Amino acid sequence: MSQETAATTTSISTKQMRETIQRSGYLLEQRVEAILTKEWAFVETNPIFPDPDTGKSREIDIDAISATQIYKKGYNFVFPKLLCECVNNPQPLVFFTRESLVSFLHHEQVKVSGIPVKFWGEDEYISFSEFTGMGKFHHYCKGPTATQYCTFQLKKNKSSWMALHSEEQHDTFSSLLKAIDYEIAQHFDSWYLPDKVDEEGVNVQIYYPLVIIQGSLYSATLKNNHFFLRKSKHIQFRKQLFLSRTNKVETYQIDVINEGFLPDYLKIVDSEMERVKNILQRRRADVLLSIEKIVEEAKSSKRKQKSYREYLEF
Repeated sequence: MSQETAATTTSISTKQMRETIQRSGYLLEQRVEAILTKEWAFVETNPIFPDPDTGKSREIDIDAISATQIYKKGYNFVFPKLLCECVNNPQPLVFFTRESLVSFLHHEQVKVSGIPVKFWGEDEYISFSEFTGMGKFHHYCKGPTATQYCTFQLKKNKSSWMALHSEEQHDTFSSLLKAIDYEIAQHFDSWYLPDKVDEEGVNVQIYYPLVIIQGSLYSATLKNNHFFLRKSKHIQFRKQLFLSRTNKVETYQIDVINEGFLPDYLKIVDSEMERVKNILQRRRADVLLSIEKIVEEAKSSKRKQKSYREYLEF
């Protein structure tokens, strides 16, 4: 066989390239980027961050941010921030869902950073989600949630299918949560003391971890010993992650959606931002008092600060 013939037989064809790319997540990522750029936000693709456990560089598919202005004067904004992974799953992804007895407490898993993310009451601070009443309107507090999932793979002898946890999917979820923790730290660490208290405005980021899949998505439930499997567009997945920074386990809520549901999902986020805006406007005096108290506490520090996170965070 000549060298030319050997090169031809080992080179990928245009048809094979097309089929391979279509099986990957590259096209899905580009479609999602186009929708977010047109309809909603500033978008950055493939941003990197350091893995807190290994120190190695990792990346997520999409980081998108929008802005909701709270007050007409000054710099006062709440920024919804989507951190997204795009997955072209060759086999269906199934989440085992159930109703929670404490779903009204799931607002505690809404991740925020900036100022103010805590608000002064009569004698103590309360969280951003409690102050804004997210337990009454945030989608984390509605509907069933999942803590377990599976996909499918043929056995080696191809005699039958088996349900399993894919290592790739596990890495997708873990990487997303590590990226959120990194973004939160970066936002807190970027804050500096203003010369005057009244120069400080509302600057809060609200995080939405999101996995967008191209293939099939199902919810599985067991009720009265009857098993139900239903095709779904949106699943709420609760996952825990051990944070070496705090030496604690943190709970997160991740939205898993089908690609076609993205426009509706953005409407959910926009609606929640509108509710937050209305509450912060109505309780402006409490907001400004909390900012003033946080700034004054940070200024009272007797040591030089690299980060004021301990004063900002709830």
